[in-house]
Amino acid sequence: MSTLAEIEEAIVRLPAGQVDKLAAWLERRRGSRSQTSVTPREPDFSARARKIWGEKPAGKPLSELVSDSRS
Repeated sequence: MSTLAEIEEAIVRLPAGQVDKLAAWLERRRGSRSQTSVTPREPDFSARARKIWGEKPAGKPLSELVSDSRS
């Protein structure tokens, strides 16, 4: 049994109690998949700016450098 059609055909032949067990198993499986999904992290803009311009850039404050880079 490897296709969805074959699985659906087999489910139709199951007794009601086994269909309920299958449904519960599918719900648990679906729940465990959604809990293990990884959400992307927010970018760390401050860390990126420090990497580009250093901790204390010479001349202008970091905030001004960032503003200038957006122009």
